[in-house]
Amino acid sequence: MFPELNTSIANVYFGGLALAALCCGVGVLASRHPLNAAVLLIGAMLSLSGIYALLDAPFLAVLQVLVYAGAVMMLMVFVIMVLNRAREDKLPRFDTWSVVTAAAPLALTALLAITMAKQPLAVAAGAVRGEPEPIAQRMFAMGAGTNGWWLLFVAVGVTLLVAVVGAVLLAKRRLDTPAKEEAAHGH
Repeated sequence: MFPELNTSIANVYFGGLALAALCCGVGVLASRHPLNAAVLLIGAMLSLSGIYALLDAPFLAVLQVLVYAGAVMMLMVFVIMVLNRAREDKLPRFDTWSVVTAAAPLALTALLAITMAKQPLAVAAGAVRGEPEPIAQRMFAMGAGTNGWWLLFVAVGVTLLVAVVGAVLLAKRRLDTPAKEEAAHGH
């Protein structure tokens, strides 16, 4: 995507974006208020978009900004603002359960680091890269010799639709509850 960048400058940009993504990720974990965590998560997603652009995947970079940093985070911020149930005094930074459950991702990260140290990174010559047309042809091809990725795409779409409908129904039920309780008590 950036052919005029030499490798040393590209490595500096990559390191800066990776450091920004890492700092934003740690900020999400350390944040006590959900709105601050959401803003930091947007920063991590924008940093990932920059990394995708440096890796010559402009389609993924644009999708990362539009879908995740834009639409998904807008929905999360909207839900946080509507429900507004997070109070700073009720959210502990780290409790015993969160420290115990952090062992699984840390073990996975260590395993990934060991694997990457043993196996040098190489570009696969036959891999589908970057542009949307070859990706779409591979994902949405229907026929006997295809992998059926289109069916997985449809299944994920239906699952997300069911999740959104369920979340709306649960949020509506919770928002209706205090009004009924106040009417019963005569406040």
